[in-house]
This record gives sequence, C-alpha cells and structure tokens, in this order.
Amino acid sequence: MGDIDDVVLRMARDVGVDAARGVPLPVRLCRAATQVLHGDGGAVTLAYTEPERVTLCTTDAAALAIEQVQDVVGEGPGPEAFRSGHYARFDLPQPGTGTDARWPLLEGEDLADLAPVTVHAVPLVHGDVVLGVLTVYRRGEQTEIDLRDAATVARVVIGALVADGASQGEEGRGPWSERAEVHRATGMVVSQLHVRDQEALALIRAHAYSHGQSVASSAHEVLSGALAFSCTRERGIVTS
Repeated sequence: MGDIDDVVLRMARDVGVDAARGVPLPVRLCRAATQVLHGDGGAVTLAYTEPERVTLCTTDAAALAIEQVQDVVGEGPGPEAFRSGHYARFDLPQPGTGTDARWPLLEGEDLADLAPVTVHAVPLVHGDVVLGVLTVYRRGEQTEIDLRDAATVARVVIGALVADGASQGEEGRGPWSERAEVHRATGMVVSQLHVRDQEALALIRAHAYSHGQSVASSAHEVLSGALAFSCTRERGIVTS
C-alpha cells in the first residue's frame, strides 16, 4: 500500500461502514484497522499492563481469546508493545513444532486451536504517551504486516479514540464497566491482604489462570463475595 493518504482514506471509508446502524466507533475502528492491514481479526486494548486495562473491542472470538490469555498471564506481544512503545509479534506454530521462549505461557490450550497464527501488536501512541495497543492476528506460518501502514493505522485509531473518549466512558457500559470491576476487585484484595495494587491484581490473575477463566470473571467473583482472599499466619494466603 505504502501511501499514507491512501491508508487514511481506506480507514475513513471502512469506519463509515455500519455507522448508521449505531455500531460503536471503537468496533468500527478495529474492523477497519484489521481490514487495512489484511488481518483475520483484531482488538484494541488500552492501558495494557495497568489495573485499569480495558479491551475496547474485538472483531471475533479468536481475537478475544488472544487478549484474554495475555491479560491473564501478563505477557505477550501486547504487553511488550505497551511497555516498549514498539511493534512486537508472536508466532504460534503448530503444536509440537517449536516454542517462543519469550512467552511460553501463551502456547497453552486456549490458543492451540488457532495455530499456526501470528499476532502483531502495534502501540497506540498519543503525543509521547503509549495509551494502548492495536492487536491484529493473521493465520498461517510467520505472516507479515506492512509496518509503515500499521503505524499510520495506529495514529488514526488512537486519534479517533481520544476524540471519542467521553462517550466511551459512560457509566456502566461495555468494557469500561467490566474493567471498573477489575479495579474495584483489586481494591478489595488490597484491603483483605494489605498488599500493593500490583500484587493484588497478580493474585486475581493467578486465580483466573488456574481456573481457566478471564480476569474479569475472577474479579466479578471477588465483588460478589464468591471469592475472598485472606491471610493467616499458619496457612499464608488462601482463598475461599
């Protein structure tokens, strides 16, 4: 593709699709970004490694699974792109044909059905601050995306999201509300165990990982009282 104006025009055209039907802007942006980069699916996630992390949208179940696994294990190309501010990728080959030593926890059963697939993570930068990550996956061995186009697409996505931020923050709606539950649950675990926020979130993630569920599901259990962390001198940290 190469031409920046062409990338922007394609994004604008694709974002317009389904606008009249009331499809939220983040969803339309995510779909448009995936199409322009010739991906099979994608996701937009903000504050990737922070307690307030929120996946604004995913194009399909596979993209959602990729985001949820990275959220639970706390590693992968998404967190790496967010921390470094640079493009990162993860190649998941057919089972038994190799591993990626950087992120071994990503090669579990939750993603095995997607192999072979490449996950491309592009940081969403506003000014000098990395606000989130655009993740695009492509099926097949060692697939590529045009990194110049990816950088342009990322600028369009984050620019539109920043402009639309107020509407996305409405109380009690969609993924913002879900991530608010994670934030509140983290605070409850901090109160129960007298640990730091990061340690409380790590415990919630560990519970999610060990039970094969999303971080949001474990957070909901904390808030409902179905899951409580406690600390005793004899037994250490326990859950009930």
